[in-house]
Amino acid sequence: MFRSLVYSLFCFALLCCCDKAAYGLILPEIKSVRIGIENTYKNGLWTPITVELDDRMPSGFGGQLLIRCSDSDGTPITYHYNIGEEEKQITVLAKLGRKDEPLQISLYGNPFISHPVPPPVNAERPIYLIIGNDDIGLQGAVAELMLREDRRPLLVKVNSFADLPDRWFGYEAVEMVVLTTTEPQLFDGLTAESPQMKALDDWVKLGGKMLLCAGKDAGQFLEPSDGFLRLFLPGEFDKMTEQRTGAKFESFVNSKRQIFMNGTDEAPFMKMPLFTNPRGITFLSDGDVNKGGLPLVLRSAHGLGTIIYFGGDLSEKPLALWRDRPLLVRSIMQWDTVKRAAVDPRAGAMLQLGYNDITGQIRSALDQFEGVRIVPFSIILIILTAYWLVVGLFDWFFVHKILKRPILTWVTFPLWIVLFSVLTYVLAAPGRPAMSKSNGLVVWDVDSDTGISRVSTWDNVYSSTDGRHNVDASSNDSSYYSWNGLPGSGLGGMAPKTVSPPVWQVSAEQRSYNSIVLVPVQIRSTKSYFGQHVLQNLDKHEMLAAKLSDEEGVPIGTIEMPHNFDATLMNPTTSLKNGILVYGRWAIELGDIQPGQTLNIAKTTPRRELRELLLPPKARENENLRGMATYNPQSTDLEYIVRVMSLYRMLGGHESTGLHHAYMPSLDMSELLTADRVLLLGTVKRKYAPGELEDILALSEPGCCNSTSTIRAKDRFTTTEIFRQSFPITLTELSPRLNIDRYGQDADDPLRERRGGTGLIDPGSGR
Repeated sequence: MFRSLVYSLFCFALLCCCDKAAYGLILPEIKSVRIGIENTYKNGLWTPITVELDDRMPSGFGGQLLIRCSDSDGTPITYHYNIGEEEKQITVLAKLGRKDEPLQISLYGNPFISHPVPPPVNAERPIYLIIGNDDIGLQGAVAELMLREDRRPLLVKVNSFADLPDRWFGYEAVEMVVLTTTEPQLFDGLTAESPQMKALDDWVKLGGKMLLCAGKDAGQFLEPSDGFLRLFLPGEFDKMTEQRTGAKFESFVNSKRQIFMNGTDEAPFMKMPLFTNPRGITFLSDGDVNKGGLPLVLRSAHGLGTIIYFGGDLSEKPLALWRDRPLLVRSIMQWDTVKRAAVDPRAGAMLQLGYNDITGQIRSALDQFEGVRIVPFSIILIILTAYWLVVGLFDWFFVHKILKRPILTWVTFPLWIVLFSVLTYVLAAPGRPAMSKSNGLVVWDVDSDTGISRVSTWDNVYSSTDGRHNVDASSNDSSYYSWNGLPGSGLGGMAPKTVSPPVWQVSAEQRSYNSIVLVPVQIRSTKSYFGQHVLQNLDKHEMLAAKLSDEEGVPIGTIEMPHNFDATLMNPTTSLKNGILVYGRWAIELGDIQPGQTLNIAKTTPRRELRELLLPPKARENENLRGMATYNPQSTDLEYIVRVMSLYRMLGGHESTGLHHAYMPSLDMSELLTADRVLLLGTVKRKYAPGELEDILALSEPGCCNSTSTIRAKDRFTTTEIFRQSFPITLTELSPRLNIDRYGQDADDPLRERRGGTGLIDPGSGR
């Protein structure tokens, strides 16, 4: 009987296996895993992860892919993704936290398997993606920069356009994309509607930076109505043309070496697009571009981002043979080549502050919760010293010399422990609120030309007890919301110098790009989150209107706020506080701007030197301090921090602040101001009343580590809101920017003074 039963079970198992094979249900396995763009990524930022499966994919079969890694605090995070039917290569986005932490992948519910992770790029090092031919003189130009090796731009060539992200925030770790047209086969089948191309276009519009080199092969990507190059060309394409002399380029870089062109294969003429109605500032052209001249070098705003255009092939003859090609590239990029010290004079800032990036300062400021008081270390040191003196000296003297009963030590010693424990508890009790709290920062960026908007949100949550949080930011598919890391090797940073054991065995769940749930949080600790979402085609009441022109380096005109202005889409009919208008070397004070108000900007309107924004607000009124504008990296004033972050490079970068700006470089608006843009900044700061934040942040009240009960944080949410809008400005005959010198910088442009008189951009100044 028993033998028959065993035989039946064996036959049934064998039948099931044969059945799976017959119906194609043998599940595929992971063939390879690629991390980052060409194995290049940074910790704490969205990173493309490509999982390739073998050929055993069942027909019509789908499943789920799980990716597990840690956040910057060492908390495990599991990312969930659905696999489409017959999908053999899956590219998803995830955030890798601590350096050297393992990456685990689970397919179709199978156990997690660890996969090797390439070393990340140093957080302070810029990443330049090169799409197309990479022999454009960029390597030589980078080599001549007087920068530390770990601050030089890292050049990464893209071998396949299909490997690029199909979502804009997949480029989060990228500083610049260099797009050349001299490898046309790389773009086969691509149109303006291709997912990868749309993602790239969105990324530039939302604060990215692109160098576009359009040469002899550009026509095939511009002539079709759906040609992808039309997305980035800063004008209206007319036809392909050619440049028959190199004199313009020679004078542009003040070179005495001639560019030979005679139309032969060895010295061909330079072919490039001719386009009309050029946007931005033209630094080099053959003729008047407003009368049909040929634009050669220009900078143009593209939404909230910037496009640097060069007409021609830097990788082809005749420029490929020109010995001053690196100098031409540096001039196009406006790079600063001033020699710098090999040792950072502020290298000890991390030890003092716990952060070396300006976004770390924002995180530190948001960790200052109302009602939560941290006992100063000096008090802790005093208590420890007193405890040592009492237990080690006074107790011995008391029981031996006064009471003369040494055996009473068994009574007095526990009493001292209880006494000091109660004292410590009493000192710390007022700073421990009974409920969770949250601080927030919202930075709303608007481009008035395209109507595109980017909303960046920081949320720091204080947990009053052990538990798990649900954090959900309801938004569209163009958004993300997840944990926020701390760059650097400081305490809690993503590149720790010591090994920290994991605190939690349970994992948080990133169910979608804008929802993270079941986040374990320790008692009386904080957790930081960050997200961005995109709004398209804003209404007029969601933007300010401006008509501005440049007269002698000063913006002149009007700015109008709508009657029903809806700042940050949350506060109808609100005013902007402490408004300033930034252009060139000036910060023009606008004061408070009320709904329905029209401001007239004239040369007599009060304005400050831009560098005075490095000073804390109270210090700006001191005449003695204005000439010594230095940044306070310990400030917790969010309005002050965000204003400096917004103009980081314009204010001198790392040299002026002592902090880097590499973790979220797209939030720096300085590049826009090198094109034809003016920037307005204002602040809305208040405490929300109960019931006002139904759609901003959902938190789970910590209960235990296995369950949560979702509540709203509306009655204990404090936020600071910063509004930033860019406007185009018309360059009149009185504008100094129309007088272009050899570096592509206006001879009398105040922007020349933004970095000690060079007027050029340092690609390693903290980026």
